[in-house]
Amino acid sequence: MRVLVIDDDHALAALVATDLRAAGYTVDAVDLAESGFHAAIDIDYSAIIIDLRLPDGDGIDLIRAMRASGLKTPILVLTGKRRVPDRVAGLEAGADDYLIKPFAMAELRARLAALRRRPEVIAPRAPSFADIEFDRDGIEATVAGQPIALSRQETRLLRLLVERGGHILSKRHIEETLYGFGEEVSSNSVEVHVHNLRQALRRAGAQAAIETQRGVGYRLGKKAS
Repeated sequence: MRVLVIDDDHALAALVATDLRAAGYTVDAVDLAESGFHAAIDIDYSAIIIDLRLPDGDGIDLIRAMRASGLKTPILVLTGKRRVPDRVAGLEAGADDYLIKPFAMAELRARLAALRRRPEVIAPRAPSFADIEFDRDGIEATVAGQPIALSRQETRLLRLLVERGGHILSKRHIEETLYGFGEEVSSNSVEVHVHNLRQALRRAGAQAAIETQRGVGYRLGKKAS
């Protein structure tokens, strides 16, 4: 659920980031090809959005470099170029889809969702732990089959804990996963989310609870039957 946007049009990048965050994504935005390449290699993104015209390089060359490095993350290209040869060049370089500017945000969200549904990027099963289970898109959580009402960040945190299957997550790892580049994070943000999520799981009667490993991090543990 984390997306990288590589675009030097700051107004457009901010618009895309705001819309996708509202839809439940964590969004990182950079404006240089070099920064985008290193972020894409270092972080496990669900998808990458690339503008073809960048100040320090060509988007097509960036896509080729990403694919040459072995990166398999789905790539969606944004461009004002309407000529068929331009679109073909991007696809041949390794892009998975194209979106011509100007575009509707609803279409961008739909194309990202379609990329994530492709067989090579679909998770083999819905994430689950004890009686907590997510849908395949990681958006809706249930406890014993009943929906549980959570904030966007609480949902992300729960999925992260569920996917780790009872293994410990450090506070720093949680912060880096929940928040994109440049987002403000208060010193006790993780603690607040953990507290709220604990209360929600308790109210739902979940057979799992968040355990604190002092000085180390947090994990989900199964309650004794």
